[in-house]
Amino acid sequence: MALQGFLTLVDAGLAQILPRDIARASASAESCAHTFAKFSRIYMCLAGLVFAIGQIAVPWLASTWLKLDGIAPADLELALRLAFVLFFFQFWNTVHLGYWNGMQEQHRSNISQVVFASLKHGGAVLMVLLWSPSADSYLLAFSVGSVLEWSCNRKLIMTALPKRTFKLPFSDLFALARSTAALSLGVLLGILVSQLDRLLLPGMVSIDNYGRYAAVAGLGLAFFQFQSPVINALYPRIATELPTGETKSLRTLALAIMVTSMLPCLLVASAAGWLLDLWIRNPMIVRMGSLPLQLILLSIAVNSAYQICYQQILVYGDGRYVMCVNGCNVLIVSVFILLAVPHMGIVAGGAGWLLASSVQLIAGLFWVFVRKPRMTAARAAN
Repeated sequence: MALQGFLTLVDAGLAQILPRDIARASASAESCAHTFAKFSRIYMCLAGLVFAIGQIAVPWLASTWLKLDGIAPADLELALRLAFVLFFFQFWNTVHLGYWNGMQEQHRSNISQVVFASLKHGGAVLMVLLWSPSADSYLLAFSVGSVLEWSCNRKLIMTALPKRTFKLPFSDLFALARSTAALSLGVLLGILVSQLDRLLLPGMVSIDNYGRYAAVAGLGLAFFQFQSPVINALYPRIATELPTGETKSLRTLALAIMVTSMLPCLLVASAAGWLLDLWIRNPMIVRMGSLPLQLILLSIAVNSAYQICYQQILVYGDGRYVMCVNGCNVLIVSVFILLAVPHMGIVAGGAGWLLASSVQLIAGLFWVFVRKPRMTAARAAN
């Protein structure tokens, strides 16, 4: 879990920039193919770099980073190597999903994710039950599934794009990196904020209590997925409509976010203790985890409201603002968790999530009502 959380930082906002650029290039098949090829090359390079470094670092990770009594480092190496294989194909596959979302073909992205998620999870269950109940079995099934997913998605997209090879000089890739540097850094800091509880709590609370927190946090953070389909469906439209002054899709997003994300989070937060008792049936987890779960669910509801502002910030490309907000958030939440854990225990993790979301929402509202009008007026004057 810690390794997966760390590797999410590699994306650095590309998954949010890709659909926007594909949507803007979708009017021309050639331009769209060139944009896809450019992002695909970047994803491949990043995935390959992390894969190579990871494979080299596996012995150190197994012997030093993971401190598990009674387990020989050699017993962990295969699982770690498979984890980096899984990352390579899952990360590179992100470019295919981003392409479909940008082309407003979300049904293709959704079908692909449902089919291959079912295949990977089903394969993992069979491997664990019929072969070996180990991390190796689980990761082997997921790695094979990810290879198949990447291959099928790649073939579907390449058959739809113009059949020509694009020359992508380093200058083109560097120009893309330079134009999105501020936004990428801002998103990177935002991802770091979302990982602060996992980075700080393990060294401050007992492993038993952290396990209880991880269980309830995993349940709560699953509700983050509720906003993704709505955002993926409407963001490409917002990216093309908002610069012209049209706000129909933005209003649809606000209504859909309220119904599909905010309302479910608030309802489940009101019954957090009952849900934990029904799901886990462990009195200790119910007693210690109900409040953190409520706080995490409330934070997701607040974050959902922030997404209405954030999608506008992405369209305008105000990366410096995102960078400043998330940079401040890293500092604020880190200090809060460090100071609060001795007094609040694992509740500090949930409170940190709510604090981070509240800071983002306040900053988002300031951008919409103060900074955006100024930017619009400046552009009109120019």
